[in-house]
Amino acid sequence: MTKVLKVLRGVCLALEAVSCAAIIVLASLTTYNVVMRYILSKPVTGATEWSQMLLIIAMLAMGIAVADGRAIRVGMVVDRFPKKVNITFEIVMGLLAFVFFGLVGWQLITRIGWLIERKKAYLYLGWPEWPMYGSLGIAFLSSAVGTVVFVIKSIINFKDITERDIFDDNPDLAAITNEYEFTVGKPGGEDSAPTAGPDEGEVNS
Repeated sequence: MTKVLKVLRGVCLALEAVSCAAIIVLASLTTYNVVMRYILSKPVTGATEWSQMLLIIAMLAMGIAVADGRAIRVGMVVDRFPKKVNITFEIVMGLLAFVFFGLVGWQLITRIGWLIERKKAYLYLGWPEWPMYGSLGIAFLSSAVGTVVFVIKSIINFKDITERDIFDDNPDLAAITNEYEFTVGKPGGEDSAPTAGPDEGEVNS
């Protein structure tokens, strides 16, 4: 299990590195194309198609960002509410996002056959379109999986906050719980194994 987690972690780091590299190249290409188009009147051939492909490559790490809760959010209104209201809102939006990502990803994957059959290709580069559609579909489906992970984390967080609120509202319960944990954890507590006493012969001697 540990090896599997290490492999998954390595894949995630690799996808994040590829995504960052694609964003850097995309920004550089866009800037260069603007300079060439409006200053030298010599735009880069196929710049729009290159930009589309680089953007799709950058989106391959979208599912990782969603799972880690690193998606861009605007909390000007929601952050004014209590923490549990915020988490409930995140869970509801996460479920809606799961449906959206899943449907879009499925439509993109199922469209691959149609693109191959009609031999759809980019106008300037001449490359087939189906690999990019497939990559974009994988990006959306991985985002759906990442959304499930995010929702599970939010539910666990909601549970922890609820338990903390219960202890805050009932100090006696918190004191009893802490005393129990202290008693169980210390030597001679409920979890400690009984120690053998001296033999009767040793006492008499």
